[in-house]
Amino acid sequence: MMKITRQLSLSFALTLIFSLTACRTASKNSAVDSPDSASADLSWTEARSRKARLDNVRYDLAVQLNATDTFFTGQSTITFDLKDAGDPLRIDFFEGEVTALKVNGQPADLKAKKKYWIELPAASLKAGANVVSIDYRHEYSTQGQGLHRFLDIETNEIFLYSQFETFDANRFMPCFDQPDLRSSFTLTVRAPSAWQVITTMQESSVKSGPPGTKTWKFPATPRIATYLFSLHAGPYVVWKDRFEDIPLRLFARPSLAKYVQKDEWFKITKQGLAFFNGYFAYKYPFKKYDQLFVPEFNAGAMENVAAVTFSENYLSRSALTRQQKRRQYNTLLHEMAHMWFGDIVTMQWWNNLWLNESFATYMANLAQFEATDYKEIWQTFFAGTKTGAYWEDSLSTTHPIEAPVNSVKDAFATFDGITYGKGASVLKQLRAYVSPASFDKGIQTYMADNAFKNAELKDFIAAIQGQTKADLGVWSERWLKQTGSDKVAATWNCEGGRLQQIRLTTTNKNGAKFRPQTMQVGLFNVQDGKLALDRSVRVTLNQPSETIQGPWACPQFVYPNYGDDAYTGVALDPKSLDYAKNNLSRIADPLLRTMVWHDVWQMVRDTDLPLKEYVQILERQFGEETDEVILNQITGTLFGRGGENATVLQYWPVATSENRIARTEFIGKIEDQYLRRLNAAKPGTDSQKFWFDNYVEIGRTPKALAQMDKWAHSAKIAPGFPLDIDRHWDLAFQLARYQHPGADQLAADLKKKDPSNRGKNNMLAIEAVRPEQSAKQKNIDLLKMPKLPLSLAEARSVLGALFPPEQNELKKRFNADIYTYLEKNGAADGEERLVNTVAWSLNPLNCEAGESARMKSFIAGHGDFAPTVRKALKVTLEEDERCQRVRAKSAL
Repeated sequence: MMKITRQLSLSFALTLIFSLTACRTASKNSAVDSPDSASADLSWTEARSRKARLDNVRYDLAVQLNATDTFFTGQSTITFDLKDAGDPLRIDFFEGEVTALKVNGQPADLKAKKKYWIELPAASLKAGANVVSIDYRHEYSTQGQGLHRFLDIETNEIFLYSQFETFDANRFMPCFDQPDLRSSFTLTVRAPSAWQVITTMQESSVKSGPPGTKTWKFPATPRIATYLFSLHAGPYVVWKDRFEDIPLRLFARPSLAKYVQKDEWFKITKQGLAFFNGYFAYKYPFKKYDQLFVPEFNAGAMENVAAVTFSENYLSRSALTRQQKRRQYNTLLHEMAHMWFGDIVTMQWWNNLWLNESFATYMANLAQFEATDYKEIWQTFFAGTKTGAYWEDSLSTTHPIEAPVNSVKDAFATFDGITYGKGASVLKQLRAYVSPASFDKGIQTYMADNAFKNAELKDFIAAIQGQTKADLGVWSERWLKQTGSDKVAATWNCEGGRLQQIRLTTTNKNGAKFRPQTMQVGLFNVQDGKLALDRSVRVTLNQPSETIQGPWACPQFVYPNYGDDAYTGVALDPKSLDYAKNNLSRIADPLLRTMVWHDVWQMVRDTDLPLKEYVQILERQFGEETDEVILNQITGTLFGRGGENATVLQYWPVATSENRIARTEFIGKIEDQYLRRLNAAKPGTDSQKFWFDNYVEIGRTPKALAQMDKWAHSAKIAPGFPLDIDRHWDLAFQLARYQHPGADQLAADLKKKDPSNRGKNNMLAIEAVRPEQSAKQKNIDLLKMPKLPLSLAEARSVLGALFPPEQNELKKRFNADIYTYLEKNGAADGEERLVNTVAWSLNPLNCEAGESARMKSFIAGHGDFAPTVRKALKVTLEEDERCQRVRAKSAL
């Protein structure tokens, strides 16, 4: 699964911000919660107990769908072998209605249906084979959990898709919803005849049913986990292709079909399947490979077996840039890697979620580098995924890669930068540590030994251990069971033009035991005006301090972790730091330049470098930078993405009028530079689009707003660069945000021009962002309603726009309302996604000691909040306290 992320602190770091706070754990003596403790949760204790009793689970499902009802109906026959019938048995079923229930042919009391499960009494069960028949109905979801229903307001068509990870299959069907109860599913669907119906298997037949309907029958699936089964339906457009003997299909809504880059999508799909077939030495086993763009998806993508879903956010209504393509194809390959690591071999319980997600993340980058034209992918991996992991690992909310998971709520809370980014980075490091050949052979062994089974960490480590002499018991204990990252520093000095030795010293802040790893140390000198590599020295660190012996020609710059194999921060030595401050743009290697920019910005965040010095480096070096990845990285530190608060602008002290004036002047200089570079870019290039998009995102002075208003009323931005609808909305948003005259009329015109769901969400954001008391009150009042009258996607549009950083004084008027909402809903059971969105978007902090003290007290007093909500509050608090420290250090 690829999660949509919120970028809080480090350029465009790909981290999902959730928490790892222990949830309720059920009694070890019972497999069923008492009514008093009823919760939309399943504990590890319960899951283990149920697994010990059950085997050979099969589901025979019949589902009825239509375009008018807000609910669907189904009939499920569940067969299973039961080892003992001495206790009740829980079948998970979130808030659905059971209309008929039979157990082993006998009608059962419908009171067996609790709010979150069906409790089969022991008296109705028997040791051996059992059959449970359930007729049911369930509301469609608007939050992207279970079976989601979406109305395309342009075409008045209904589209459905399912999303079951981690514990949401039981929002669609009664089931034993845990990953180690692999099951076979047989499915029959009656739906409107104009619809497509897609699931794990290719349909075996499609026949006409009652007027206007057809019935799709699908053969039994292989034994898979419940969270990997799926059902998608609606009048989707379909494109077809083939890879060897595997049919390929791609689906999208008709209103977005013209934006699908089907040829290139199929090209990358084929490249990926060819690569993974060879890499795993295990041929893709499922009978087809479907991919769907689905509306209002609450994540980035999901690896449903042979029916992968992607957010429509990947469908741009503008011409795609290389950056956008690289990102979406990385997601494509991530989900494809899951077909092997996750779908063929599945974790036993959610504590091994990291291995699924870490491996898919790492393999997507490896495949993209090896099998496609995106050779810069390891640079973007560092700039996004890895720096995000470093950030998350520095917080009090971090957790070990292999973390205890007491319940599925804990599991949901571990979809974060540790599970994805740190895990992937550590796997990259492990491959260097044992050698690529040993690592790859171990993976092939693991796949062959565990295909269509559930596996644990010990199985993975054992498979690689068989290929290396390194002690992976120590490695896994140190890397997977401890938190935090190390920092390595090089000490060196030249005599007589020669460097005799380099001493590497590794430290960490959390007292973790030393973690062995392999890295390259790079020695650099200036050649033809650029800092270039003289030599690299490979070293395996087996103790906190290691000395590597020369001699070598005296370098001008030394960098531990050259090539980025290791998972470690780098403390630049004084000579190298001094060189970097004045010559960053002269570092020839783009990856190294990316890493050094990160190191310097991290020094600001750690208060090791005053913000003033970073601004001076920017003024000297930024104008010379042309690499797209690095430009994204730097602009992220300047103004952030999506309102993040860890930026130069947010850190800038504003206590004095002199500082406020200097800040305004700085903004104006950056705007001018962005506009100059936009005007100098070649027509139609990605560079032109990059500078326009960034100019619009940061523009706020009267001069910049006048320029944006001019673009908004013209048909083009520059020669060869017409104004597309999405960029038109971007202009309207920014003009409304800063109350430019004519902003309201522009938004009204666009609303008529773009009557799509995307246009509706843009309009919701514009109405929310206006710096007016009435606009804020209207949206805050929505949170006071018993049920928010918005889908999760619509709510995210509103909440993400409601209080941009410059409106913090206005937000203070609503802090009491925000605290009240959180107090009332922070422990919400089963609907954490919305509450978590509120916690991130409306957190009442503003780099001020008084408000952060209040938030700290509030968190301490609400230990019952959902894990994801607690983490949102704790992380924003830590970032706010960091902001205060950086400001205190930053005399500008």
